[in-house]
Amino acid sequence: MKIFVTGGTGFIGKAVVNQLLKENHSLLLLSRNIKDTKKSNIEIVRGDLSNISNWQKKLEKFKPDAAIHLAWEGLPDHNATLSRLNLEYSLNLTELLSENGCKRLIITGSCWEYGPQTGKLSEDTPPKPFDAFTAAKLSLLWLGQEIAKEKNMEFIWTRPFYVYGPGQHSKSLIPYLISCAQAGKKPEIRNPDAQNDFIFVEDVADALSQISTSTLKNNIYNIGSGKLTSISFIIKCIFDQFGIESDYEKASAQHKDELKQFFADSSRIRKEIGWSPSTDIKEGIIKTINYYKSLQ
Repeated sequence: MKIFVTGGTGFIGKAVVNQLLKENHSLLLLSRNIKDTKKSNIEIVRGDLSNISNWQKKLEKFKPDAAIHLAWEGLPDHNATLSRLNLEYSLNLTELLSENGCKRLIITGSCWEYGPQTGKLSEDTPPKPFDAFTAAKLSLLWLGQEIAKEKNMEFIWTRPFYVYGPGQHSKSLIPYLISCAQAGKKPEIRNPDAQNDFIFVEDVADALSQISTSTLKNNIYNIGSGKLTSISFIIKCIFDQFGIESDYEKASAQHKDELKQFFADSSRIRKEIGWSPSTDIKEGIIKTINYYKSLQ
């Protein structure tokens, strides 16, 4: 299958590309800085979503069967200017793909679209956007669906929950905790009792890969573990791997965790394509620790 991927050099994107390559798909990757590859089933197009006209012809020549849109410039910054630009770029991409015969577009949204809710959240739970980022994501969902419908292109929206694993941004929770354990430092934690639905990045990649080759029609799919895991439990798991007694300091800047204690109802994707996560939190943490150890 021919698959076009944006954001293929990002945290989730690298795992997605690796998974697609295992399955022998032909890939066209959009990137500003990816190195040339000698792999015969990868083609690189240099550029970004702000200059579509510069690489449009290469996309048209490639003629993708499906596209996976992961790119979102500026993360973790959620300001209004960046959110508006990303919305514009993504809508332009949706129009380009729909006009060039792409049969299926898969886009990663965010569990944050659900806003400050608690408990098990299904795709039918009404979203509650609370900032420019979530407003832009939901606008892309609703407008993208209409663009795709006009051109008879399947439009599939995914909502990964708290993704972690090798290659995550160093300031994210788990990489931060690993660096503290390596240095023998107590991490500063705002809310150790907070609980989130952590999902290993390779499981997310597997879900996106399965969706890209499935017969799924236009719909929204949660991608999560379906379980809540506390920050204090993760601290213990990580520090145990270093043979250190787990401990932490409460950060001086305290605030309410608006997204505390919600988790994914992933029954829709499980029922429709048989996907379920295969990596539990302890195994995922060990894999992530081993990755960061390999960088030393």
